[in-house]
Amino acid sequence: MLCMAGRKSAVERAVEAGFDISLIETSLGYSYDQRALQHQTALELALEMEHAGRKLRDSAQPTDRKTLRR
Repeated sequence: MLCMAGRKSAVERAVEAGFDISLIETSLGYSYDQRALQHQTALELALEMEHAGRKLRDSAQPTDRKTLRR
């Protein structure tokens, strides 16, 4: 599909460059509420992972600087 004056759309150029736009197309098929729910779920997962990382860092034993200078 060519746009006006024979120019390719951004989607066509992205596909030619090797981008997989199937996830975008699938997501656009969802309702607003479905997309918002997916976003919220992903955000909650990211925040949970961030919390777990902080908990691990806080519980880690401090490293003696002398042992790092070998």
